[in-house]
Amino acid sequence: MFKIHNANVADTEVLMYLPGKNLEAIAIGEALTYKDTGLEKCAATDRPQYICRGPANEDGLYPVGAVMESTRYEAPYQAKPTVGTKVTLHTDALQVTATATNGVFLVESVDEAKGTAIGRFVWSFKDPAGGP
Repeated sequence: MFKIHNANVADTEVLMYLPGKNLEAIAIGEALTYKDTGLEKCAATDRPQYICRGPANEDGLYPVGAVMESTRYEAPYQAKPTVGTKVTLHTDALQVTATATNGVFLVESVDEAKGTAIGRFVWSFKDPAGGP
């Protein structure tokens, strides 16, 4: 689960309520993108737009916080990532991997006792022609 480690803002970040993609289960702390069908789990190399902050309300809308450059997140890992690398998201969109190819989460520190990586989401620009 991605949770806020700290944020370089003077106030509380704003929550928004958005619909989930039809029949897709969304978990608290999940990295999400928003498409025309609603919120959905991020793929390994997608930079999240939002992090789920709670269960759906009675209208079926999920409370989400926008991913901001000023926020550092803490997330679990199964294989320890290397500090200073940009790693990908796990297939569950709730943790990070040690894979550095096309990574979107910059690992700034690792807490081995807790099994968590601390860092921030970064943009990963890809050349549409297939180049670096």
